[in-house]
Amino acid sequence: MKQDVAKPQPRSPLPALLALALAYFTLGTASLSVVALARPISASLHVTAAQTGQLVTAFSLTFAVTALLAQSVAGHLQRKHLLLAGLTLLTLGLALGAAATSFTALLLTRMLAAIGASVLGPVASATGSLLVPPAEQPRALAIVFGGFTFASVLGVPFAALLSPALGWRGTLLVLAGLAVGAALLVWRLVPHVERGTRITVTTYLSTLQAPRVTPALLTTMLQIGSIFLPYAVIGAYLSARFASSPAWITGTLLAFGIGGVLGNAASGPLSRRLQPLGVLQLSLAASLLVAAALLFVPHVPVLGLLAFFIWSIFGNMFQAPQQARLIGLLPERRGLMLALNAAVLYFGIGLGSWAGSLLLPTLGAPLLALPPVLLLAGALLLTPRPRPVNAVKAPAAGA
Repeated sequence: MKQDVAKPQPRSPLPALLALALAYFTLGTASLSVVALARPISASLHVTAAQTGQLVTAFSLTFAVTALLAQSVAGHLQRKHLLLAGLTLLTLGLALGAAATSFTALLLTRMLAAIGASVLGPVASATGSLLVPPAEQPRALAIVFGGFTFASVLGVPFAALLSPALGWRGTLLVLAGLAVGAALLVWRLVPHVERGTRITVTTYLSTLQAPRVTPALLTTMLQIGSIFLPYAVIGAYLSARFASSPAWITGTLLAFGIGGVLGNAASGPLSRRLQPLGVLQLSLAASLLVAAALLFVPHVPVLGLLAFFIWSIFGNMFQAPQQARLIGLLPERRGLMLALNAAVLYFGIGLGSWAGSLLLPTLGAPLLALPPVLLLAGALLLTPRPRPVNAVKAPAAGA
């Protein structure tokens, strides 16, 4: 297989990793920002607030599907070129969205942005993993995916802050400008790394049939679904379960975001001490205990805040070691493995959000944490124990 690899350079990979993290931040903010823009969009385009939720659904489902198709169409191309192409499509989707004159047109631009994001996300992770030695991959992945974690903390508030002054159209244009800035940094700072390989239907099937791959991907879906099941309805849940006021709800969301940053930052160092599988087990077991505690703790707002803060810490330890786990299973197909993980990640977000909206009025707030307990128990059962250190083999550096 031909490879177009730049000569090894002595410079630190950190600037390139941070550029990739900014690209992931832009991706995450673009996907989540419409939550903060729902009211002005509904008023401007004469749709209900509930209909604006379709913008998130359209983005998530388009991402899940095209993340896989992109590997078949363009997975063999230079990864740096794919990063720039993904950011270009994301920019176009955001800029055209700002000019949309109907809800249908805006929906289509969200799908265009999602196509760009689906090219960008998996390639950003794969590129980051190739910039460092195998032993440093969990830390590198934590830095890159940290961009998405920061987007979950700052993305919606950032859009909410801009909206009153700039309107929803101006906010989308600012995000388009952010995507342009990320593209410039990627162009300047990220070196060329090894190409991926062309993906065929046979490749997909053989990958899914490889030992431990399907259970690992199912773990991603169960874990992210367990988080988004209550998070999608967190305002209504906190109000009904803990009698939280709007101020307490805002504080809980802020605590959830801060916990996510802390958890993602801790995942790299912990992976070196416990191995990725050890961190995954810790993440899932601790998250399960917190979800179970939500079934029993008293109806006090501060306990709701603390529960979601702790859950976010341990829940956000998951993705970086999970990506390292998937790369280790098939290092020669890391691009495809990360695309599959991104696809099931967004599918899990959509599934968990849908389930939360459905189950809150039927189960009621006191029992809403029960499905996440079951999802996390299933994910924990699908996660093997780490092998003894002297039995662990580092994944190959090439892909």
